[in-house]
Amino acid sequence: MKIRWLAVAFTIFVALIIALADAGRLRFMLWFISRVPNLDTILHFLLIGILTFLVTASLMQTFSTRNSNLVAVSSILFFLIFFTLEEVSQGPIRGRDFSLKDLAANYAGILCFGFLAWWKFRRKKEVLK
Repeated sequence: MKIRWLAVAFTIFVALIIALADAGRLRFMLWFISRVPNLDTILHFLLIGILTFLVTASLMQTFSTRNSNLVAVSSILFFLIFFTLEEVSQGPIRGRDFSLKDLAANYAGILCFGFLAWWKFRRKKEVLK
């Protein structure tokens, strides 16, 4: 139950960051991030990865009677598609740009943290048996 609320709160947090960045309201923060080497890539990996972990773990807990592999793969595929579209959509937005490096960091975060959520859930299920 607790993980569900964390997933909701973190989803709102990430959506707010995306909306503010698209609206040009995070210029100073984006400028600062661009001054630290690879910080943008690290933040993409962590933010999208943590979001994937929380949502996938929450879905696996909510649908625990369903096939956990199917739930995890569906969640991961959703995030891969969503964040591909989100990154591509930055092209026409003034002050934003499409970056393969950011997209690769998103993919790495989604796959690593998605697998971690699946592994944690499976392990917890095995311990309870």
